[in-house]
Order: sequence, then structure tokens, then C-alpha cells
Amino acid sequence: MILTITLNPALDKTLLIDSLKVHDTNRIRSLEIDPGGKGINVSRLLKELGISTVASGFIGGDAGRYIESSLHRQAIRTEFVEIKGVTRTNIAIVEEEIEAPPTTFNEAGPDISAVELEELERRLSTLMHEADMVAIGGSLPPGVPREIYARFIRLAADCQAMTVLDAEGAPFDLGVEAGPAMIKPNLREAERITGRRLKSESDILLAARELQRRGVEIVVISMGAEGAVAVDDKAWKATPPRVESFSTIGSGDSMIAGILYGLMRGETFAEALSWGSAAGAATAATPGTALGSLEDIRKLKPAVKVERIE
Repeated sequence: MILTITLNPALDKTLLIDSLKVHDTNRIRSLEIDPGGKGINVSRLLKELGISTVASGFIGGDAGRYIESSLHRQAIRTEFVEIKGVTRTNIAIVEEEIEAPPTTFNEAGPDISAVELEELERRLSTLMHEADMVAIGGSLPPGVPREIYARFIRLAADCQAMTVLDAEGAPFDLGVEAGPAMIKPNLREAERITGRRLKSESDILLAARELQRRGVEIVVISMGAEGAVAVDDKAWKATPPRVESFSTIGSGDSMIAGILYGLMRGETFAEALSWGSAAGAATAATPGTALGSLEDIRKLKPAVKVERIE
């Protein structure tokens, strides 16, 4: 089983319009509502791929109940702690007439009390004994200490579960110090962590090796449509097939799910990376916050190129 932890999930609303008119009335052509958050997305795609998964974290209010019921409709087991606050709602505006990333509006999230956090940690200590792998990611809601991911990683290690971390800022930096098995920063995040521009493939590879030396077994630096550079005991470049990109929302989470899918099947890391690259591309080719389907991932996988670069 793969356990996912999303401390700050969101009800994702994607609005499709012709073009955004600031300070004017905009007519919505379509509206899509999906459960969101890094760990939740990983669970959604793992379920699509046929892998047993449990989604955990915090939910509250009508938005939280909508997220949980949506996951239950997908037959995903949930172990959320219900909080007094209300789960945030994020809005993405997609412009039909403009080829550009969506305009997004993300709430900070509800305040989390010490009692609520203690209850989640108690529940996770039980769940991690069931888990083969634990995927941790996303932003922190107010009231949660920056070192929380590091605590989760150490708890998972005590339970002999492999951990994957995908986050930003101080929670990520502190989490890396706890030694997760795998991290997946994107190119912008890798530049922030290393403190320098990464202009070439060799720059990215050096950055991946630098992060690996901090105590991480596998480092995957994703580069969107250009693929990913990854290191385990070797170094790899994954290049996905060219697809018409409708939305990159959830593509990085899909890559993680695809990699974990391959590893759970006992495949080599190179093969798992191929699944991850296909999953990320399939999600990019899907409108709004929808994720790639198993059918699309299987179609794209043979066109993924994974080559050893070191």
C-alpha cells in the first residue's frame, strides 16, 4: 500500500473562459471541480493505475467533505483528520484563446491546532506500519511547524516505509535533512535549493548529485515538456513524447505516482522513470485539473525515451 499525506488539500475549481478581461465581466464557458493537493493527486493516479493507496491529511467544512466523497467515489480509502477550519478552495482560470499557463488564485488554508496535529500524527504512526511507501508533499497550512515533514520522514523510516518528498521552501529543506528515499523538485525549485541557475543538462545533473549527497537515494529534477534528469546509483535522462499540452496542473504529482507504480511492480528505476514520464505527459494532455488515464499512459509509455547519461 502507498500512503499519501496532504496537509493542505484544496477544492480545485478550473474555469474555462475565452480570454481574461480584468476589471470587467467574464463569462465562464465551463467549470470543473476536483479534489486537489499533491498527495491527493498521487493517490488518484495510483488508483487509476491499480495500486492500493490511502489518502491522509486534514479536511474541514463542506469543501473537505466534497474532497473526501470524491475520493470515495473513486474507491480510494481515506484517513483524514477532520478539523474545525474549512478546507481551502483554489481557482484556476484557463483562457481558451491564449496559449499560456492558467491564472491561479490559491488560499493559504485553515489554521491547524496542536490537538488536530497530534491526532494526525497518532493516526499516521499506525498507517505507516501498513505502508510500503509514503508520499509527502504540498504546502503547509497555518499552525503547522516547518519541520513537520522531517518528523513524518523519520516516523516512516522507523516503520521501514520508503518516503518520497515533494514540497517547497523550508519544509522541503528540513525534510531533505531527514533523509527521504526520493525527492522530486522541478527545475525552478532545484535552482532555489542550489542557489544557482541551471542552464544545461550537465548543470542539472550536478545539482541532482549535490542533492543526493545530502542523504537522498533518488533525486528526480523535472523539467516539464523537456522531461527529467534523475539519479540513483546511475544518472538518467527521461524524454517524454510531444503532446498537446492543455494543463500542467498535477503533472509533477502524476510523475511521482508513475515512478512509484513502477517501483511497486519491482521494475528497475529506469523503467519506473519511464512510467513516471508517461504519466506526467498524459496529465499535461488532459484539460484542467483532471489526471491522465491508464489508457493514455499505456499509449504514451512506448514513446518515452530513457537513456543513461552517466
